[in-house]
Amino acid sequence: MNAHPLGAHGRSVLLALFMALAGVASGCGASPGEGGPPTSAVAAQPSRTAAEPPASPPAQAEPPRPDLPADLDISFAGEGAEGAWVLRRMGTRGDRVVLFLHGWTAVAPELYGPWLTHLVRRGSTVVFPVYQDPPFLAPAVAFDAVVAGVRAALAQERLPRDGWVVAGHSAGGAMSADYAASAKRLGLPRARGVFAAYPGRGLPNVPIRLPEVDPAAIPSRTRLIALYGADDRAVGSRTARRTIVRARTFYERLIRVGDQAVDDHRGPQRAGPASRRQFWRRLDALVSAVRR
Repeated sequence: MNAHPLGAHGRSVLLALFMALAGVASGCGASPGEGGPPTSAVAAQPSRTAAEPPASPPAQAEPPRPDLPADLDISFAGEGAEGAWVLRRMGTRGDRVVLFLHGWTAVAPELYGPWLTHLVRRGSTVVFPVYQDPPFLAPAVAFDAVVAGVRAALAQERLPRDGWVVAGHSAGGAMSADYAASAKRLGLPRARGVFAAYPGRGLPNVPIRLPEVDPAAIPSRTRLIALYGADDRAVGSRTARRTIVRARTFYERLIRVGDQAVDDHRGPQRAGPASRRQFWRRLDALVSAVRR
């Protein structure tokens, strides 16, 4: 999405709103240095004579290791927004996968660090696609970047293809259902379980939204859980309810989270007892059910 009819001011407003959609406003949703405006594509460049050879493109730098515990084996597959972090237990390569899709702008794994660490230590390999970069205003291609990150992880890492569970928060929660509905068509590992925490595709009165893959396309043998927060003023319950209503799977649960410690949109990013009770344990149970 290279231009928007709202102009520069409108783009700034939309950026702020989508940061709220991720539940990470006030600069918490992006890694340090990602909050400023993108460098202009038409900035002045040094002149070059016809006799000079074209400059070689700069080598892609390996992203710095996320600030996560040292006992996690962490690697990066692919490049940039089309890449994915792969988190494992040290010395293991056979653990089955939890594909974890973050909220809008929450591209740093540290923002879900305690939860991701918990998943790895319980015996899962976590694949965490980046799927976006500043200025975070291209929802129409976000899912394509998720797919690119998954493909990069499959190509560069030795990952089992059975027993996958897809979990996500906010925009990632919505796209967890999209992945389940699309995996067979795209030749990707099937999602045996989906855990959509406070899923959302946009905000009221905001003219850009994440596209939807019809949840009716989710295979019938998929276990599907969608949660919404009683005090989630960013996305409410609409996407969670629609996912459950449209899907036709053998196991479906729509859960209203009323615990005041985590019933707002940021709840799934917290790491206290309420988050462990409402989100971690429920995802653990889903992972265990899939892998029986």
